[in-house]
Amino acid sequence: MNMPVAVAFLFFLSGCSTEFNTATGRQETFLYGDEKEKSIGASVALEVEKTFKFDTDVDINERVEKILKRITAVCDRQDLVYTIRVIDKDDKYNKDDDVNAFSLPGGYVYIYRGLIELNLTDDQLASVIAHEVSHVVAKHAMKRLQGSYGALALEGLAIASGSGAAAVGVNLAASSVLFANSREDEFQADQLGVKYMKKAGYDPLQMRVMLGKLLEYQNKQPRHPLNYWRTHPYIPERMARADAEAKGKPEFRDYLNVTGEEK
Repeated sequence: MNMPVAVAFLFFLSGCSTEFNTATGRQETFLYGDEKEKSIGASVALEVEKTFKFDTDVDINERVEKILKRITAVCDRQDLVYTIRVIDKDDKYNKDDDVNAFSLPGGYVYIYRGLIELNLTDDQLASVIAHEVSHVVAKHAMKRLQGSYGALALEGLAIASGSGAAAVGVNLAASSVLFANSREDEFQADQLGVKYMKKAGYDPLQMRVMLGKLLEYQNKQPRHPLNYWRTHPYIPERMARADAEAKGKPEFRDYLNVTGEEK
């Protein structure tokens, strides 16, 4: 799936705006407004709908939707209509990457059936959903798109000049920028996720437990380009920070985990 292509034209049409981000607590400048963000998210969501097969299990869908509603009811962005879909394990694009989750601008959250089947409790599943909602709230994907502006512009120039090989190379670079979650974004999404879990009545300590289950699964699997630990890196350090955030202060074992001395 080529998401940079799906959003490129909308992205170039965006305008510039400065606003106070209630989630990050910062005044930030964007190349778009909220309506453009929603438009971009809706366009990419359409591509996702065409690409993946979704799970129709009623109980699973009701479970994730209930959790999503509790999390979004207390999050810092109430201007969006949030949705969540479960990607089926049997999907042809989901053979080697059945433990993952991602979100799109505008309030679209997707979770893979394989992740749910790691025997996650509701609190642990809430930590995954809260993390993805936090990416939306903090506008992380839109910031990555903004960072990709130069690469997308170069791709457009390459196409216009008839240089197909150059366009492919630039497109791959843009894709890498778009889907690479930075350390800051991941830690911030965890921090906000813990905050929303607390406010929604979930146990925030279960974020660390969930991450521990992911780490255990990771250590048993071969590496693939788009698995969870590729798109959501730094799991050991995230475990330590999430635990410290949930408790309100770091403990000695957290510092050991950050430095890699704790397994």
